[in-house]
Amino acid sequence: MPEKKEEWISKQYDILEKELGEKGVELEKVKKKLKEFTVEVPSWIFGEFGGGRFGGHVPPGAARTIFEKLDDAAIVHQITGATPNVSIHVGWDDPDENPFDEIQSGSFRRLNFHAHKLNLKIGSVSPTYFLEGTHFGSLSALDPTTRQRFIDHGLVAAEIAENFGTGFITLWFPDGSLYPGQVNMHVAIRNLKNSLKEIYEQAPNAVKMLIEYKLFEPGTYHTVISDLAGAMDVARSLGDRAGVLIDLGHHPFGVNVEYIATRVMESGMLAGVHFNSRYAADDDHAVEPNMQLFRIFHEMVAGGVIGNENPDENWLRVLDQCSGLENRIHAVLHSVDSLMISHAKALIVDEDSLARHQKKNEIILANRTLLDAFLTDVRPILYQVRLEKGLPLDFIDAYDKSGYQEKIEKER
Repeated sequence: MPEKKEEWISKQYDILEKELGEKGVELEKVKKKLKEFTVEVPSWIFGEFGGGRFGGHVPPGAARTIFEKLDDAAIVHQITGATPNVSIHVGWDDPDENPFDEIQSGSFRRLNFHAHKLNLKIGSVSPTYFLEGTHFGSLSALDPTTRQRFIDHGLVAAEIAENFGTGFITLWFPDGSLYPGQVNMHVAIRNLKNSLKEIYEQAPNAVKMLIEYKLFEPGTYHTVISDLAGAMDVARSLGDRAGVLIDLGHHPFGVNVEYIATRVMESGMLAGVHFNSRYAADDDHAVEPNMQLFRIFHEMVAGGVIGNENPDENWLRVLDQCSGLENRIHAVLHSVDSLMISHAKALIVDEDSLARHQKKNEIILANRTLLDAFLTDVRPILYQVRLEKGLPLDFIDAYDKSGYQEKIEKER
């Protein structure tokens, strides 16, 4: 790195340290939090999933197997130092590539061994409920044979999570309907709850379940678990090892997602976040460091669900992105960088001033206090963290210079 760049970082860091110190923000503590920040990367972003109207187009060099997905995840962790865990989808990531109904948890021992060789670990585990055979529902289906098929699949995922993962299974369901009258909505809810109860009661006691919700897709008239209230209702019906998963793309436009997150924090329920960006619906684009993401991180910091020394007190954090055209590894690196920027901005909020303005009902002054942090260029702090950890300053530039993209395009 050019010496002038180091000098600029040092100078800008010193300026920020003085300015923020006057507001009671200790940058050394901020740096410590940023050094410890991690987020799970999804296996599916590295493979051939995606494409839509482009006929299944995937960028050159896409991973063909789960082992190649882990290889790609390893280069991301090597560059960022922040992605040690890889979230997997059981239906897509079986190392033995068995038919769906023949997937065995023991097959994932080989995957776990490969992950450890790469300095990685299997993270949260997702049963894959939206494959062939779920067009009329999975756990809510009228057909008991279909329900049992996906109950069994959920139990396999739970075994994998206990034996090889971090103990979380994350569940999203395609269950719903296209037209009024198509299904009995009462029966659908009961079926899904009863099916989940079977999984919950038969799964290992160490396994935690996070229930995801989504406003739509593929059901356009109704989705069985369509919002936070539905997900929390289901989680409460199961027990203390169940909670909710908030995906940033699963809400109507204009919904205050940070308030949704705050409500879950105040409930004390288990929870996690799927990070992505959306412009139209559930686009699953790479994360951007925008105002909404900053506000979500601010509430996570204020709510004490991030940055705790005891990891069990932190919310699960996972990237969930996979759009069809961009370089996938670029997209993951961009997302990790964006999350770090947003976390840094949340950590430098002048909380004393904010509380004072809130107490006095000084509306605009309170708002401007948040904006001051959001508009601060926190890159000198992040660069200083990366220098101290021996990491590259620019993740994507480092990746492009690594030669890895050329290598996988040639080999795959």
